[in-house]
Amino acid sequence: MDGAGHWFGDRRRPGFGWFTAPAGGLGSTGVVILAPLGYEAVTSHRSLRLLADELAARGRAVLRVDYDGTGDAAGDQWDGARVPAWRQTVQAAATEMRRLGFDRLVLVGLRFGAPLALLEASTLGVDAVVAWVPVTSGRRYRRELSLLGTAVPAEADAGADLSVAGALFTNATLQQLAEVDVSKLAEQPAPRVLIVDRDDQPASESLAARLTELGCAVSQHALPGADAMLDRPTERSDVAVDMIGAIVDWIGAPEETTRPAATAEVTATFDWRGGEVTEEVVRLGPSRLVAITTSPAGRKQPEVAVVFLNPGAETHVGPGRAWVEYCRDLARLGHTGVRVDFRGWGETRAEPDVAPVPYAATTVADARAIVDALHERGHRRVVLAGLCAGAYVGLQVARGGEGRPDGVIAINPQLYWQPGDPIWVLTDEFDAGRAGPLERESRLNRLGIWTVLDVIGVRHPASTWLRDLEGRDVPTLLLFAQGDWGIEFLRARAGRALAHVTRSGAVEVTEVADMDHPMYRLWCRPTVVAAMASFLERVSE
Repeated sequence: MDGAGHWFGDRRRPGFGWFTAPAGGLGSTGVVILAPLGYEAVTSHRSLRLLADELAARGRAVLRVDYDGTGDAAGDQWDGARVPAWRQTVQAAATEMRRLGFDRLVLVGLRFGAPLALLEASTLGVDAVVAWVPVTSGRRYRRELSLLGTAVPAEADAGADLSVAGALFTNATLQQLAEVDVSKLAEQPAPRVLIVDRDDQPASESLAARLTELGCAVSQHALPGADAMLDRPTERSDVAVDMIGAIVDWIGAPEETTRPAATAEVTATFDWRGGEVTEEVVRLGPSRLVAITTSPAGRKQPEVAVVFLNPGAETHVGPGRAWVEYCRDLARLGHTGVRVDFRGWGETRAEPDVAPVPYAATTVADARAIVDALHERGHRRVVLAGLCAGAYVGLQVARGGEGRPDGVIAINPQLYWQPGDPIWVLTDEFDAGRAGPLERESRLNRLGIWTVLDVIGVRHPASTWLRDLEGRDVPTLLLFAQGDWGIEFLRARAGRALAHVTRSGAVEVTEVADMDHPMYRLWCRPTVVAAMASFLERVSE
């Protein structure tokens, strides 16, 4: 049961979700899943998708929702009135499910999705609500974000805003969040409410007490799995199996299905930063990789398509929604942006023996298939773009044989990594693991050892890769955060090859001051877009 991308709501500013339908047809009850905010939405993605699958297997139709300005929905992180906009998204999602013929609704909200569900449920007339590890105190939640976030520099923004793993919380939004307190709900949200708490933190007793006072039939469970789902980086996060099972069992089996599945709305046109763009959910290649294309509205198909590959173990949305923003920014400049999920990643289903891990060999095959598919769709030039592991994949395709791209934008590639090496995930582990080797490489570079070895043909694989790129005649932009480990390594260990390919024009190196490795400092993104746009102009010549 694949989820289908589905636009809904105001056509000028549509919401977006993934609609999963049961194989046997639709009944009268639909389920709307409301995700957490920010990085928690990334780490919990697989759990939310599994929940939708399990509910569909039991006969329930499910819509997983991206709020306004988040995920694939229309809207910008920098827009104002975020909490009211997110509440409007919940309203629009419920209205859409009613339009599709679902007379009864269940809202499932994880973390801040829970108060959004509880606040809107009574107005929407829903039949049941699931509050999953709910945020009960907005004031406490704001403090949590403040501890985790990075202040946006004053020169970039004067609003005392926070970036939390690339998700922007403006000062106004933080104030709106602090006003939320579901232990003081004024109306019964629904006749039935399930609270699923973590088993490693205090239970939501004040919420349960208030719901009982309002006449709700309340069920409450404290179950394991939240730490693995919410508290770990995406590469190490895991699904909350016990919690998902409890939610599916509580929602229960459906009534008899009577209607065929609805048709998904896969295309939408809307404003993005002063220009109109058109987005379409498509499938690419023999594995039917899920992708979303972004093109300038009302114009013929651009010749150049820029493909943003999965970073780390994250979805096609990109780190802190960067891929969404870059696709739309580039579309305004006349290109097509494509964000896509490899097999087993994001919204693309896994296949036997395909592991969704960074640097997996299957990602190279998928990237080649994407290049071929986009050429077949009429794009004269296809450029692969990726961050870290995604950059590594793009470069690997470019230096290989089949499915050659017409250019590569490699953002912070780590070419010291080779198959068999450990994958450093957390920053402190990464720094501890690389500091010693990099100092050694730099010292030997100062002594001229690496230059001598390069002259006689004894080379690190990174040097070979750089020369391969030159030989394949694939224009390449190495786009680094200033001082990133990746560029420091290349200068120390493959300096002679790097100097050669940059002099020849085969490879261009650009460093962006103040940009961080995962691109969470979203105020640096306009500079990144400008560098990519300049490179694409040369590719188009």
